[in-house]
Amino acid sequence: MQVLAIDETLFRMAFNRDVDVEIYPQSAYLDHQTGEIRWVYENDEDAEMEDGIPAVENKATRQRITETPDRFLEIPGLNHDDHHKILQEFLASDWTKDKEAESRAYAAYSGSIGGWIQRVNDDRAIQSYYDFRDGRTKELAEEFLRRQGIKPQWK
Repeated sequence: MQVLAIDETLFRMAFNRDVDVEIYPQSAYLDHQTGEIRWVYENDEDAEMEDGIPAVENKATRQRITETPDRFLEIPGLNHDDHHKILQEFLASDWTKDKEAESRAYAAYSGSIGGWIQRVNDDRAIQSYYDFRDGRTKELAEEFLRRQGIKPQWK
């Protein structure tokens, strides 16, 4: 297994993104040699408009990835259903011993994560969810990397 130093924040930004709701489609890649994360927009003009990345630079990055595919691993991101499953896992977990708070949090979910955050009206429940989500997405990210033969050394 390859041990690779990877910026945890950047990797998790790429891995945790909701790919089903991206306005400007982009992909993220992990460089097997350096551990760097490379972002590439599908449309070169979107790169410039959205993030100020010159279109020619976006095109060059995409071309480099295309020409050396063994060097780069696409980071898949999570789909919208994955994000909902994580909230559902949280609601089914033992996040609190307060059965009334647990019941209110469960009842507040009607299929919308943002709606749940607004309706639950419990800062402790919301923070517990964020902590759970962060831990769960880190587990998923590490599982993904291990399946690719990479052991991350987070930095």
